[in-house]
Amino acid sequence: MPEIQVGDISIYYEIKGSGYPLLMVMGFSFSLLDWGDVFPDELAKHYQVILFDNRDSGRTKSQSTDNYTTADMANDAAGLLNALGIAQAHVLGFSMGGMIAQQFALRHPTKLNKLILACTMAGGDCSDFNPNNQGDLMDLLFPASYLAISNNRKKAEDFFLKTSPYHSPPDGYIRQLQAHHAHDTCNLLQGIKAPTLIMTGDSDLVIPAVNSNILNNKISGSELKIIKEAGHGFGYSHVAEITKIIIDFLS
Repeated sequence: MPEIQVGDISIYYEIKGSGYPLLMVMGFSFSLLDWGDVFPDELAKHYQVILFDNRDSGRTKSQSTDNYTTADMANDAAGLLNALGIAQAHVLGFSMGGMIAQQFALRHPTKLNKLILACTMAGGDCSDFNPNNQGDLMDLLFPASYLAISNNRKKAEDFFLKTSPYHSPPDGYIRQLQAHHAHDTCNLLQGIKAPTLIMTGDSDLVIPAVNSNILNNKISGSELKIIKEAGHGFGYSHVAEITKIIIDFLS
């Protein structure tokens, strides 16, 4: 199993493809398995794709039970690159992974080439987020128009049934939730100087699309792409479309 010690955690990671490094940062409580195979495999045709499990998720092992922040998690990501001997990379962050990616851009600018923030937010006073999102996971991640297509709900349910054993355990879930809720880059985003692509789905119920507009307004020169009829899970439901957008941006 590929693991590297970074500070107080042993990070589990996988590398696909070759070329310029692209670090992919997963969201709240999920593991690298939740990227699926198709999305990273398509990107790996063009880049050296680095997937990893955040602290308190997947197969990454932690020796600490202390609380932490998204900034600490960004330091984990930078430490992983250091341990792999990678001086600089593109960084793609999804949901909470996008919050970690913002912190990476602010704290480790020399290690960052281009930044991609997917269905995420700045936190603090300039975000529109309902922390009490509840209900069926499929209905939260995907719009009704997608789930209505033959067999889509069943395929998504089967996929998450396979990945859910690698989601955060209860204590780790609480620590990640605390880091998520404490995230606030609202008044720091002007410090992000890397070329930045912001992506969101127009039907995102978890982190509404207005948050991407806020990021776009605060990060100078950033580019915003809104995916039609897409929800928070567009990395699963709209792979071909978002892969093309990402490759065009990175190229």
